[in-house]
Amino acid sequence: MGKGACITAAIAMAALFLVLAVRLKAVQLDSAATANDSMRRQSTRRVQTGGERGRILDRNGMVLAENRPSVSISIDAMPYRKNSWTGTAEAMLVAISNAAEVVGLEPAVGLKEITRHVKQRLSMPLTVWRDVDEKTLARFAEHQDSLDGFSIEEGFERKYPQGSLASHLLGYVGRDRPTAAAGDERFNFIDFELRGRSGLEFYYDSFLKGVPGEMDVVVDARGFARREVTLVEPQKGFDLVLNLDARLQAVAEAQLDGLKGACVVMDARDGGILAMASSPGYDLNGCVPVMRQSHYNALSNDPGKPLLNRAVAGGYAPGSTFKPLTAIAGMEAGVDPFAEYECIGHYRMGEFKIRCSRTWGHGPTDVLGGLRDSCNPFFCNLGMIAGTNTLFSVARAFGLGSKTGIDYPSDFAGVVPDDAWKRLHYGEPWYPGDLAQMSIGQGMLMVSPLQMAMVAGAIGTGRLVTPRCKAGGTVESRPLPYAEAEFAAVREGMRRVVTGGTGKLGAKDVMADVIGKTGTAEVGRGETRRKNTWFIAYAKGNAKSNPETRNAEVAVAMVVENGESGGGTTAPKVCEILKAVYNGP
Repeated sequence: MGKGACITAAIAMAALFLVLAVRLKAVQLDSAATANDSMRRQSTRRVQTGGERGRILDRNGMVLAENRPSVSISIDAMPYRKNSWTGTAEAMLVAISNAAEVVGLEPAVGLKEITRHVKQRLSMPLTVWRDVDEKTLARFAEHQDSLDGFSIEEGFERKYPQGSLASHLLGYVGRDRPTAAAGDERFNFIDFELRGRSGLEFYYDSFLKGVPGEMDVVVDARGFARREVTLVEPQKGFDLVLNLDARLQAVAEAQLDGLKGACVVMDARDGGILAMASSPGYDLNGCVPVMRQSHYNALSNDPGKPLLNRAVAGGYAPGSTFKPLTAIAGMEAGVDPFAEYECIGHYRMGEFKIRCSRTWGHGPTDVLGGLRDSCNPFFCNLGMIAGTNTLFSVARAFGLGSKTGIDYPSDFAGVVPDDAWKRLHYGEPWYPGDLAQMSIGQGMLMVSPLQMAMVAGAIGTGRLVTPRCKAGGTVESRPLPYAEAEFAAVREGMRRVVTGGTGKLGAKDVMADVIGKTGTAEVGRGETRRKNTWFIAYAKGNAKSNPETRNAEVAVAMVVENGESGGGTTAPKVCEILKAVYNGP
């Protein structure tokens, strides 16, 4: 064999040994690592554990929502394992029935639920009784040695220390999978955690919920749990601090007690929601640990609609509280605010009459007097002069017909109708009568109490501000495109409303400068005909005010369903709220 052939053979042998070495590594090392990893995954179950939820507090630190310790009784499948899943489930059911007699409770799970748990979550304990009381816990502890496989699990449930206070604003929680784990294949099991279902609990759920932890559960060959190893401790969520003043909230709710209606109190400077009341309400603690279907059905079927937050989701005709905007529209169209119109007790449109509250009329009336006396004929005439487009533009500029931008799940946009809207929804053109009705806040015009609080604040400050429940953050506002002289005329008219007009009970003895407007909107026909009564106000502290609130500027809007009049029913209630702000405790 030649020298070249020997070299070639040597190279071939070296290559062969290299291939064998690589293959041997793959078999002995890589396959072993893969096998070990497979064995590890077969012998452990990765669990994501829920973190504790953050609290909700008012602007002064009063706790509105928090967590309380909760104890549950669970059963582990290991002591009851049989040759089949069904056999294991049946043995667990017998054990649960025996334990029920000991602790004095009815079995809270059935065979179907136990079987599903055994098949799907065998390595995890099954919660049998959640949030047990101290007596039950004492009985369990006394007999725990004889209750094989049963254990106590500590956790948290939501608690609302103030009961029904601000129930609509806060909302309630339920139990669900953490959204952070969606599609995460690292976890075999995910503990359910408290999740917001409505209100601010829902809107700020990602802010309030805790950071999940991680745990490994070591299991045997059949999947039964042997031991647990905590890898990452869960972390508590952030506390949510609101602009809400709990004391003022309680005053607002007291004024609506036993009635259907809503009230919004807003800081006119930055949009902070100081109070938001809707009546009737419900006790949030009745939704703990979860909102049961029977309880939800009872609330949903209640004719008073206690689950509806009328303050932001209720749609109402604003009645005469809309007239300040009609006044601005008229002045935008060139009407002198001091020009007089002769009110003869009605405004005629062909055969149709819109009547005044004073049978024989108010006589010569200008913008200021029209607002003071809430004269329907005056504002019908003013609206006709302004025209639909101008009135529509002013209403839109003040935020009507659009969502408010509030940090809350519900945000009713309302309706500011025009020809296109009416044709779309009713298949009819826009008539002059529609414009006359809109000019006095009737007809198809729809607003929420929150929107009217924004209107009151915007008249007082000249700026439309975005409402905010959460404290802090950037103030969002924009100036309104109207002359200061126009605002001054409207403010003077609204000042006369509370000093000697239809709303004189709305600022009586209030230690602040107040302007306001009453409203009474008729809804329904025949036997269902009724009145929704309004009062809106803007107030600014003065030298007589409580020193702590001397610089405060608040906007208030309240509607009471089935009332008598805005001046008689609603204005006195708003007056009590303003006293709570400016007159001191």
